[in-house]
Amino acid sequence: MLGLTMTKAEEGEALQALKTLARHDTAYWLFRINEASVVGNVRRGLLPVDIAKNIREALASMERDADEGRWMRPQLYITFEPEMLKRCGMQASILHVGRSSQDILATTNGAQVREALLMLSRGVQSLIQVFLDKADQFWDTVVPFYTNGVQAQPGRYSHYLYAQAQSWGRDLDRLFECLSRYDFCAMGSAVLNGSVWPLDQEYTAKALGYAKTGDNAFDSVHMAGNDFPYEASQIVQSLMMHITNFIQDFMVQYAQTRPWIILQKAGSTYISSAMPQKRNPGLINDCRRDAAVVTCASQNVMLRIHNLNEGMADPRDILLNLEWLTDAYRVIHTFEGIVEGLQVNKERALEELNSDWTCTQNIADVLVKVAGVPFRQGHHFASVMVTWARANTKMPSNVTYAEVCEQWKQFAAKEDGLPAELPLDEKTLFAAMDPTAIVEARETIGGPQEADMQRQKALWAGRMQKWQALREDRMQHIAQSLKALHDDLAAL
Repeated sequence: MLGLTMTKAEEGEALQALKTLARHDTAYWLFRINEASVVGNVRRGLLPVDIAKNIREALASMERDADEGRWMRPQLYITFEPEMLKRCGMQASILHVGRSSQDILATTNGAQVREALLMLSRGVQSLIQVFLDKADQFWDTVVPFYTNGVQAQPGRYSHYLYAQAQSWGRDLDRLFECLSRYDFCAMGSAVLNGSVWPLDQEYTAKALGYAKTGDNAFDSVHMAGNDFPYEASQIVQSLMMHITNFIQDFMVQYAQTRPWIILQKAGSTYISSAMPQKRNPGLINDCRRDAAVVTCASQNVMLRIHNLNEGMADPRDILLNLEWLTDAYRVIHTFEGIVEGLQVNKERALEELNSDWTCTQNIADVLVKVAGVPFRQGHHFASVMVTWARANTKMPSNVTYAEVCEQWKQFAAKEDGLPAELPLDEKTLFAAMDPTAIVEARETIGGPQEADMQRQKALWAGRMQKWQALREDRMQHIAQSLKALHDDLAAL
């Protein structure tokens, strides 16, 4: 397990979710499965009520003893059943007719992965909300955007943060889709091909919080049990990749002597042991490392499935799977704190933009839009002008209108069909070079201009509500199902 640094508030919130998951371990679900079997078998007339009551009392005493440390918390049905028979007699073994360790453990494993993914969905949505809040904080802040690691265009930092939220949102969609794909119960599949014992599978599935029974017994036990953690691992790897990519974006700036973005969070840096001036980004480094650790650990699901014949339980090892799932939650929680602590120096970001020619494409576009210059010629002029400017230490902040006009005159003399004088007045030219004006002049859907940013912002409220409803509905369904099971068991 990873040991990550968290604030008191962060630690409390994260640990509460993790403690809930820990309480609902394999033993917890073994008790729920057996309770559902008791009620379901009585409903079908497969289990006499007096034996059912006896089993009910035995299960209750076993769980109390397990919770209070007087008996182990069983991880396998083959260690669970002997204790049950010891407490209520051999007649209780009828409960296992039509079942198997195969469908039981497929169900306990699936229930725990289901709960871990719901916990993870909460962490991802919380992070997305931090991206949105941070975008509000730096709504109008214009910063450099990069392609191929090189400064390329001016843009709003809020636009960048919305892009991050979009990417995380796609994975959150995948997470809920994954939960829906495996929202069926393996109980009753027995050892691949069901049973002659007419179990009440529909009741058992409903009692354990599932939408339905499995469509195919072989798939429910052998294939879906492997596919579920494997698909979950792919989603987790994507989430960890988003974290490391974001951190790399940040580190490009942090390495500068005057970065335009910094992290202000208590305990996020430490002083070098040899170089007093250095502030090493310890929290950033730890988070990136731990994201890589989770990526490696989650990949072992694929390696455990690879070259494995159907029916082997290697990839279903719940302790291994819960380790990388819970570690993923911890890393996301730590990363959320990093995003919360980011601060942008607006003036320094503009200075960075004006120290290079990120406006050049816009100059070419404006020549086309305002003056009707063919795009390729406008693009060529902008490139030639930048080559001259860099050779003469000229930047958008210190170049003059007369100098640009002279460059155009020399360029036009070598081209066909271009006017001898620059077809842009001074005001239009410098507006085309101003990073803030460039951003606001965008007209295409999805751009950083105010009108479209407001459109994008309006979309987020609906998305957040949708995800909240999906998670709450599913968690409420599971809780209500287990409550109904408890009531049905008591009604015996």
